[in-house]
Amino acid sequence: MIRVTGLMTDRSLMANHDRATENLYESEKQVSSGLRADTPGDAPEAMSEVLRVNRSLAVTGQIIQNAREGATRIALMESILTQIDNIMIRAKGLAIRQANGTMDSQDRRIAAEEAERLLEQTVALANTRGGEQYLFGGTNISVPPFLLSDPQKEEPFIVSYQGNHKSSTIQQGFTPSFRQAGLLKTTMAGDTLLGDSKRAPNANLAFPAFRRFILGLKNNDDKAIQAAIGEFDLALRKVSERSAVLGTYERALRSTISRLEKYRTDLKVLRSQTEDVDIPRAASRMALSQNLLEVSAKASRNILQNVQNVLFH
Repeated sequence: MIRVTGLMTDRSLMANHDRATENLYESEKQVSSGLRADTPGDAPEAMSEVLRVNRSLAVTGQIIQNAREGATRIALMESILTQIDNIMIRAKGLAIRQANGTMDSQDRRIAAEEAERLLEQTVALANTRGGEQYLFGGTNISVPPFLLSDPQKEEPFIVSYQGNHKSSTIQQGFTPSFRQAGLLKTTMAGDTLLGDSKRAPNANLAFPAFRRFILGLKNNDDKAIQAAIGEFDLALRKVSERSAVLGTYERALRSTISRLEKYRTDLKVLRSQTEDVDIPRAASRMALSQNLLEVSAKASRNILQNVQNVLFH
């Protein structure tokens, strides 16, 4: 009979053979897939970390997308206000020229036609859309925010606001807190900037100022024309200040995008380090497993030979 110690040794060799086979299989699988684990059960801690990183990547990606859309929208709004700013400068220059005592009623009627065209251009710019959304109507993005009156049906040169005063924001951080997240408004209630000459005809904003100026020119009203210079100056300052604020917002968003892109790259590196297998090391383990398997196979053959010798001799 085979001695007990011999049986124990043989069983140990068989167990080593099984382990070598399993290790070779795992090494081949890792080299083939390039991953440390295929299922959570293969490496629970690593897979948990990968899932956490993937969630962070998804959140970061959404914030980056929102920030890009917001930056594009804000840049367009700033561009529109710059163009309105230029129109206001032209209107102020026209008021300065018409305030000259040498201008007669005919000159001022001609100037009124020019002022009307400037008003129409301003309304058109204020009704600009970014994609399918109006820019200056608050969150009422599907309706033109400003409506210029039809002189055949109502008083002329009245611009009415049709938007609302609600705000949409985009997030610059990861927390829901307004202060911590650094939320930025991406909508604007246009009447707070350009006015509503129907509801607030005396405001020192663009549209009410235009109406008073045009009526002053048509009525050859020296006092109204003279006052228009200061009124346009105040309206111009309002537009310029808001344009500067939007420029600051856009730069902040671009900075956010750059910072989050770097963070996303770092997350991808972390995921790769956690998820991807070290191919050279895995290949080395596979070669070692192959050698151990060959040794185990040789030992197994010896075991079988010993058994045969005991049984048949």
